[in-house]
Amino acid sequence: MSWRALAYKDLHDASRSRTLWLLVALLIVVFGGYTVGHGYLGEETFPAFVAGLAGVVGVFLPVLSLLIGYKSVVHERTSGSLHLTLSFPHSRSDLVVGTLVGRSLVLLAPTLLALALAGVGGAVLYGTEGTVAYPLFLAASALYGLAFVGVAVGLSLSTTADRWITFGALGGYLLLVQLWDNLHSLTLLVLHRFEFAVLTDIPDWALLFRLIKPSESYYRLLRAGFDVSLAGRYVGDVPVYVGWWMALVILVGWIAVPLAVGYRRFRAADL
Repeated sequence: MSWRALAYKDLHDASRSRTLWLLVALLIVVFGGYTVGHGYLGEETFPAFVAGLAGVVGVFLPVLSLLIGYKSVVHERTSGSLHLTLSFPHSRSDLVVGTLVGRSLVLLAPTLLALALAGVGGAVLYGTEGTVAYPLFLAASALYGLAFVGVAVGLSLSTTADRWITFGALGGYLLLVQLWDNLHSLTLLVLHRFEFAVLTDIPDWALLFRLIKPSESYYRLLRAGFDVSLAGRYVGDVPVYVGWWMALVILVGWIAVPLAVGYRRFRAADL
């Protein structure tokens, strides 16, 4: 029950923040802008619209998730307010759960609202074929955002050094969103003595390595509900361990593992 009070406090404070309302407006502008612009960029069908919108979400949502969560705990630690919070009947685990839930709600409320409005617009502009699976898109997008909230909150728990947290958030985004494919390709080339043919004929184990990238798992989940070109390398004659269920496990892991590591450091820290 104690973590609920902390989550409510986090959410209540955010509701009075101009930043949250700017976030709502920004999401509506970005997703709404893509909804209108898709007709000039791709095939005018609803599944193609969802695939294009997923690409926007794949790049844009991690930034928002990290910004919302990366200073969620460290700010209270450095300001001294954490001592007051923990002087009430709140444990450190209550603080972690409450912070995670509160920051997740701060992210998901505007994100799902903006995506729902974009879905309505997409159905009006590009037809209703495939709209029955749109709730899957919303659920997968929510889980994808939560994966980066988990990374951000775990990072905030692990240290009080603002510089390292900032570098960690920036490095996490660059690695997990921008550079993972390059790391994947470089690893394959080194292991296969720079035989470039391996990049087109990827070994089975390397498919799982690539799927560890959060956006790849996100696209793999979407492939389970939409007939789109996303994550095509994971369907057909491929191992069972790169199925949609593995994508679900990986995204949940990106929430749980950073939190567990951060909490272990936080629990042992002298506040």
